[in-house]
Formats: sequence, structure tokens, C-alpha cells
Amino acid sequence: MERVEIAIIGTGPGGVSAALTASNRNKNVLLLGSREMSAKFARAHEIRNYPGLPFVKGEDLAAAFRDQLDRMNIEITEKRVGAVYAMGDYFVLQAGEEMIEAETVILATGVVQAKPLPGEEELLGRGVSYCATCDAPLYRGKTAAVIGYSPAEEREAAFLSEVCTRVMYFPMYKEEQDL
Repeated sequence: MERVEIAIIGTGPGGVSAALTASNRNKNVLLLGSREMSAKFARAHEIRNYPGLPFVKGEDLAAAFRDQLDRMNIEITEKRVGAVYAMGDYFVLQAGEEMIEAETVILATGVVQAKPLPGEEELLGRGVSYCATCDAPLYRGKTAAVIGYSPAEEREAAFLSEVCTRVMYFPMYKEEQDL
């Protein structure tokens, strides 16, 4: 059974940053995730709020992440982790048929999303986005719709209303009711 000091699950900005930092601290790191990086930002047509890389395309940011990982000899293990078990002073990750031991586990999986709405994937980056903070400037002076899967998205809709001409909010959740 393989054993590492730090297992990092997720190859988005958080996971990549954790892997780079751990490697710089001479830790034995296992980075688990997709070599394509985070699908959400990799498909973004423009990211305006990433420090040091203003107005970067998502695919270019993903390529820069891969390049930096490659240059630091940090491999991405494209195995899907099905479970993480706490074993006292270490963890065991179940990745398919393989079991991996790690002294520390960092979960950097981002947000798991429900089944996409019709047309969502085809229009991502061409009108569909997931982050009001990131993408509000793209919709300045336009009409926007926000589909909310939790009450937190109400704040996103309110923020968009500061820059958009009109914002329509569609809550897709049911409020908990007292019985």
C-alpha cells in the first residue's frame, strides 16, 4: 500500500495551490484529480479576478497550472477517490481497487453540481456562468437570470442587481418549514 505525507483531492485552484505549497515544504505529495483541472474554470471564457492574471481565459489558466505542476515534478493521479477513512493517526483513501495511506488529507473538491440544465454546458462561457463575483462585469447593463439551489444565491442575485439592468431570480429549493 502506497503511503504519502499529504494526499490532496482536487485539481482546482485550491488543490493545485496546496500541492505547490506542500512540495515547496519538501512534503511527499499525492495530487488526485483531473489533468484537465477544474472543469468550471477551465471552460470559462474570461476570468477577471484571478490575482496577477487579469482577463485570463480559463483554458490558459488550466494550462499554466499544469505547466507549473510539471515543472515542479508534481504528478496528477487521475484516480477517483470513493472514500476516505480516518485510521487514528493517518487516513486511508479508497481509489478504485487501490488503498492509499496518507498522514494528512486535504479536500479541495470545489462545488459538486447537480445535473446540468438543458443548454447549460453548451452555453457555459457564452452567457452561462457560476460566479456573480467573477462574472458580474460581463453582464453590466444586461438582463440576467439567477437559478438558486440554496438561499445563498439570493445574495448573488442581489449583487448582480447592482450592475445589471434587470435580474430575475428562480429559487430551486424549498424553504424548511416548521411543523
